[in-house]
Amino acid sequence: MFAGANCEYHSADYVIIGVPFDLTSSFRAGAAMAPDVIRQMSYGFEPYMMEYDVSISDMKIHDLGDISSCGSVEDMGEELNNTVKKVVDDDKFPIVIGGEHSISPYIISAFEDVFVLILDAHLDFRDSYEGMKNSHATVTRRISEMDHKGVKVYGVRSMSEYESNLLNKPLFLSSYEILGSDDYLDRMTNDIDGDVYLSVDMDVFDPCYAPGVGNPEPYGLTPLHYKKLISMLSSNLVGMDVVELSPRYDHGGITANLATKLIYDLFGSRAGEFTR
Repeated sequence: MFAGANCEYHSADYVIIGVPFDLTSSFRAGAAMAPDVIRQMSYGFEPYMMEYDVSISDMKIHDLGDISSCGSVEDMGEELNNTVKKVVDDDKFPIVIGGEHSISPYIISAFEDVFVLILDAHLDFRDSYEGMKNSHATVTRRISEMDHKGVKVYGVRSMSEYESNLLNKPLFLSSYEILGSDDYLDRMTNDIDGDVYLSVDMDVFDPCYAPGVGNPEPYGLTPLHYKKLISMLSSNLVGMDVVELSPRYDHGGITANLATKLIYDLFGSRAGEFTR
């Protein structure tokens, strides 16, 4: 159970769902172990967050456990979509911990009329990859095909030549544009309004902060980029996933520590204001 998730489902505002799935991983597998590791890591932090002046002990959080259907992408997707849809219909905020990024379209399809913001080192806009339409490398493509307000991808620093030549690419900001800009927060939040779903692929961060991921890419964002962004967007958020942590490559738990802190920052930013 995630630390502080002591509330019964019917009374909860936030619901944590684990997805131990990495069937489409193509380089470094192991993301299926991430939900348990993140839960374990959550007990290493103080419940009180000084920069927001709030404590997760005062929040209504329920840990629903892990989905059980992980034998195929389709089985996983059906159970995950049904689970998230119930959480959303019950007017609760889902926080999904993966697992690899192929889980995200099934989560997002449970929402209506949201803007989708993806933090990712890769554009992931292939139509298929290694013979699979639903892969960690096709995530943005599948989400862009849904009827939502829009899709933006931030932190990109890798794409195939095929993706680069496509005319229908989603709007994206490279990590180089963000790292080299004083007004990156304005650029990242421009034209984003209404309900927002946030998908965080841990490889968006530079490998010095997040080495334990499936497909690490140098020249990534820093954790402070995330902290400032989520503080600006938290009131608009309606759901979130954290994916692509691969514990078997995570020396010292560096990436798991950060992945867990991202969730803490979600709670803190929605309950208080980042002032320190």
